[in-house]
Amino acid sequence: MTALVDGQGLLFLHGAGGSRLVWQHQVLAFPRAQAADLPGRAGDPPEGVDGYLEALRASLGVARHGRGGVVAGHSLGGAMALRWALRYPEEVFALILVGTGARLRVTPALLEGIRNGRAEAVEAFGAMWFAPQAPARLEEKALALLRSVPLATLLADLEAADRFDVMEEVGRIRQPTLVLCGSDDRLTPVRYSRYLHEQIPGSELVIVEGAGHMVMLEQPKATNAAIRTFLRRLDREARR
Repeated sequence: MTALVDGQGLLFLHGAGGSRLVWQHQVLAFPRAQAADLPGRAGDPPEGVDGYLEALRASLGVARHGRGGVVAGHSLGGAMALRWALRYPEEVFALILVGTGARLRVTPALLEGIRNGRAEAVEAFGAMWFAPQAPARLEEKALALLRSVPLATLLADLEAADRFDVMEEVGRIRQPTLVLCGSDDRLTPVRYSRYLHEQIPGSELVIVEGAGHMVMLEQPKATNAAIRTFLRRLDREARR
């Protein structure tokens, strides 16, 4: 692979309740990269992380034309990236795991609130996306995005995350891996990323100080710098 530092072969996957727009700073920084909307933003959402993964692979044509690339996943997107690497290792050259974990539990109260269509549950979920010191304008834009997602889709996202668990499998991953998180992440705390780092041989761990769950929006320069350093190393190794 060549030109990895420009994002060639790099695919960004967002988390629950989001869209490809959460990667706006990264798509600008890596012009050859692609950010995809997860299945279910339009039409009926699939069931479970495996259902999301298969629908995504089909939409991208990967199911017919296998290709090795760098998969960068945030939160639920990170769960999909992990399953992708475990189920189809020949299709994943490297992983970038952002604010995610080997298991993603969702509080029963939040799931119940979303099932019952309570607006306050959606607001409470969005409020957990950012570190307390994040700019209010950033939170307002993110909440507007979250409110635009159909409740059925948000519920399917959260239920898929809640059932996800590769705690016993993640140690089988052999792809080069960057694990990145915010120090103030309240949804997927730093210990989740530390576990991934400890279990995945040779992985790198970067903790961005002062950032929350949406580290790529809160601290885009630090996030991009970590990704670029990782891609440069991959590029050097690929050229040997």
